[in-house]
Amino acid sequence: MSKPKNWPDGFPYLRAPLHSRDVTAAQIKALRTKPDDVPSAPASATQTPSPLVKIQRISEPSHPANGQHGLFAAQNLRPGTLIVAYLGRVHSGAASAEESDYDLWLDRGADVAVDAAREGNEGRFVNDYRGVRERANAQFGNVWCERWGEVCVGIWVLGGGAKKKGDGGGIRKGEEILVSYGKGFWDERRRDED
Repeated sequence: MSKPKNWPDGFPYLRAPLHSRDVTAAQIKALRTKPDDVPSAPASATQTPSPLVKIQRISEPSHPANGQHGLFAAQNLRPGTLIVAYLGRVHSGAASAEESDYDLWLDRGADVAVDAAREGNEGRFVNDYRGVRERANAQFGNVWCERWGEVCVGIWVLGGGAKKKGDGGGIRKGEEILVSYGKGFWDERRRDED
């Protein structure tokens, strides 16, 4: 079974959501019930490894993640495209005993989150836009993944709004895919440094 190029040695690569033992039957039922307001992704859109992205080492001294890895577009990506499902250990939100920079809410109402700190897929390499670009070119958002029959967190290309002159929108091949981790992430990070 292949892994993406530049995948770290010894780090588990996931091809599907991994459910932790603490996830209850009710939480699994919530994840496996398609919400009306969540877009669907056919199985072809959630291939593993993903043909839409590549993991690259960052060697730009001004980049906040210099010396680490980032997620880059392997082809031009149009606005509104699902780039990749963010896979990790799906767990009860109440079970978050330790802080993780890779933990995202999947369904707050059902108290379920997904953490890619110890295992994951390409999505775990997406960086925050701060210090790299003026704004994010992608965002986190839920998606109904037909491949697994459940709700997942997806990384989507931003777009559809007003465009700058000469900007066709989307993400160009070779460009780093960048999201906003959110103000809460950075506030917590600053508190930890104090």
